[in-house]
Amino acid sequence: MINSMFNIILNNKNLFKLFLAPLIIVLVSSCAQNIANKEINDPLEGMNRSVFKFNQGFDKYVLKPINTEYEKLPNNVKRGISNHVNWASTPVTIVNSAIQLESENFSTSSIKFLLNSLTLGFYDLDSETKYKTIDFGSSLAKYNVPSGPYLVIPILGPRSLRHFSGYIVDQSISNGPKNYSYNSTTLPINIVSNRNKYSNILEDINNSQDPYLKAKIFYTENRFNSISSDKMIEQEKQNEQDEFEKLLD
Repeated sequence: MINSMFNIILNNKNLFKLFLAPLIIVLVSSCAQNIANKEINDPLEGMNRSVFKFNQGFDKYVLKPINTEYEKLPNNVKRGISNHVNWASTPVTIVNSAIQLESENFSTSSIKFLLNSLTLGFYDLDSETKYKTIDFGSSLAKYNVPSGPYLVIPILGPRSLRHFSGYIVDQSISNGPKNYSYNSTTLPINIVSNRNKYSNILEDINNSQDPYLKAKIFYTENRFNSISSDKMIEQEKQNEQDEFEKLLD
């Protein structure tokens, strides 16, 4: 009888969509999460979960109320703040473009940084020109430094050890010891701006069955994809160069 019912469902597309398709989606999603979780190096999970819980509380009682008020600002004001945050962090991209020998990205980001210095970055004078954002963590990845264990940093959130080490270096590049007072102002602005940018994703994470696991998988996949895409582009360029050299031979 069970086999007969199963065959009826398989042969009827509407019944299949109603009964089996959702089940398959849940099973595949569950398997994907389990696989992703096993591949993430998280030996400090107990401590990380405690910090994650603290961050959730900080977000709920501090950042989320601030974000609610931030949302009330005119769009052009929010755009100006976002532009300024991006401009202030551009020296990180400039330095790391040089480290990674990305000459085109180095020149583009340098010129745009100097141009937008006229408005302190609040207004983008050349919105058509784009460049790739590069940090020291990705520079370490390019030269095959292992990512290390997964960490959850108070207030800042998920990082690998490599990413967090790179973040510390990037902060010194972006602000420097002489600009401590400026750094103490821009960092909170950066945090609030990013909270606003990822508000929908944060809501989705907090409403999941295991927010810690979902945040970990989301961070790891996005960070991996970002670094992997850069490496793939670099490999494609190298392959093109090799092919060109073969033609010359």
